[in-house]
Amino acid sequence: MSENLMTIPLCQLKRATLNVRKTGRKADIAQLAASIEAHGLLENLVVRLVRVGSEEAEPLYEVVAGGRRYDALKLLAKQHKIAMDYPVPCRVLGETEIATYVEVSLAENIVRSPLHPADQFDAFAKLQKEGLTAEEIAARFGLPAKVVIQRLKLGAVSPRLMAAYRAEELTLDQLMAFAITDDHAAQEAFWFDTPHGHRSPQAIRRHLTSALVEGGDRRALFIGIDAYEAAGGTVIRDLFQPESEGYFADSKLLDRLVAEKLDTEAAKVRAEGWSWVEVMSETDYGALAKFGRVKAGEIALSEEDEARLVALSERYDELVAALEDQEDEAKSAELDKIVEEMEALEEQHLQWSDEDRKAVGVILSLTPDGELEVNAGLVRPEDRKREETDDEDGEPSRPAERREKGNGRPEGYSDTLLTDLSAHRTAALREMLAGNPKVALAALVYRLAKHLFFERYASPCLHLQPSFIDLGSFSKTVGESRAAATLLARHTQWCERLPEAEHLWSWLLETEQEVLLDLLAYCVALTLDAVHRKNESPGRRMIEARDLATALALDMTDWWQPTRAQFFDHLTKGQIIEVVGEATSASTAKYLTELKKPDMAQRAEELLRDKRWLPVPLRREAEEVKTEPVADVAAE
Repeated sequence: MSENLMTIPLCQLKRATLNVRKTGRKADIAQLAASIEAHGLLENLVVRLVRVGSEEAEPLYEVVAGGRRYDALKLLAKQHKIAMDYPVPCRVLGETEIATYVEVSLAENIVRSPLHPADQFDAFAKLQKEGLTAEEIAARFGLPAKVVIQRLKLGAVSPRLMAAYRAEELTLDQLMAFAITDDHAAQEAFWFDTPHGHRSPQAIRRHLTSALVEGGDRRALFIGIDAYEAAGGTVIRDLFQPESEGYFADSKLLDRLVAEKLDTEAAKVRAEGWSWVEVMSETDYGALAKFGRVKAGEIALSEEDEARLVALSERYDELVAALEDQEDEAKSAELDKIVEEMEALEEQHLQWSDEDRKAVGVILSLTPDGELEVNAGLVRPEDRKREETDDEDGEPSRPAERREKGNGRPEGYSDTLLTDLSAHRTAALREMLAGNPKVALAALVYRLAKHLFFERYASPCLHLQPSFIDLGSFSKTVGESRAAATLLARHTQWCERLPEAEHLWSWLLETEQEVLLDLLAYCVALTLDAVHRKNESPGRRMIEARDLATALALDMTDWWQPTRAQFFDHLTKGQIIEVVGEATSASTAKYLTELKKPDMAQRAEELLRDKRWLPVPLRREAEEVKTEPVADVAAE
């Protein structure tokens, strides 16, 4: 097969039907065109003559091999970056069999090896050292600037790790995880000094950022990136996890900014005249539930505000009805604004008096979303106890004209007679109460609610003694749980709904039975105790708790999942492996056996995340069954 080299004008070339590449031939053509524009055509096209030139027409050649390069040249011509008579270096094949042309096209597309990614990273790094910016490199190769920046970042990883990547000892995902830091010593220490540790990309990132604060942390969200950077802080961003909010490098600076901002907010609240103001770095629902609450008083809105509230309410109803039929972004946005304005007007309608502010306090805290939460009108537990004790010592809150003389004993009657009369009265009250379910229900709820909300230390008339169990004394984590947060919201709603203590009885008599039942259910729930205690035989208490769980169709996977801190750190290595084997597979659990206990616990948490696995004591079918201890597979 004869051949010769020559340049041929682009307009005299066309794609050959013999070219074997049919699928995906237009992919990344823009990138190839940018490279040809920057570096020229580095490899000749292979063509064959299909029409001999004459006075009427120019010669015509088919591109047998190099079709993508031909397409890239055509794109440059279309973009007016080269002329249609651009001289294209070509190798012209002589006359031969059709099969030979097909073979040449096939050989060019098969007999080649792609560049190893590590070589590309190194090459980009060298171009950068020569003075080219990431944007200039991107333009020369038709790549997005972000891609070039990522590859330059990978090229900056420790040379020892890059060599291990070339030797296929670590994956590209692992290499990308190491790029979270420029500290070669820290990179190498993790990979080479702890060869038996867990090496997933997540573990690498977690180890290299252990001293940093994640952008999703409540402190970081509260301060914000702009304020943190303005104070001199540095945010480290993960180029390979675009969903990541970055990492705050200076945790001490962040904590100082949080403290200063919280102090500023606390100073504003103190100026309002509250008895006390405290700051919590995190919202602890368990701790907040221990406080009593005083409701804000109602004040009349101005005529203008009242009219505005009525108009907003009417428009709110119109929008809700319209959105039920068809979604509309503009109407949804208007609805959000209306809700925000209505809430602001409602807040104006509820205010604490100066007297109330002097008797109660406020706790400022940060929610998990980094929002400032203000819990106002709180009564400390010790203050509630002191007030209730004072009432029992002779200073009741009811009006003075309703108090009885002396110690409450009618004058002129002996103790014997008083006892006899009161016994008769009690018997009559019992009969009357037994025949009036509504009053009996109100009495029961009254006793429960009075004890749990108002007078925990008072002596009751009805001999019912509800006992509030503080779960925070048993668990350090339950206060931040979903269940605790839900209960606190429910408690807050009731605090806002119930009247003052002296009006509770009349309110209960007048309210609807459905409301009484709701309050009864909540009060009863607060007395439930299914907590295990050491050296205690649970007996009937735990059987009743199990029956309650069955009646409620309790599924603890909705409320709890195993984590390292609250579960795996309290197991032996053998127990961890057994749990992972049960939740995933025996082969998965087998790979944990060589890990140290901390790494094993952390890896177990990752493997069981979203698996909805529960230990036996939390399962719906759990029975009080004695089990043999699990043998450990390795020394601690």
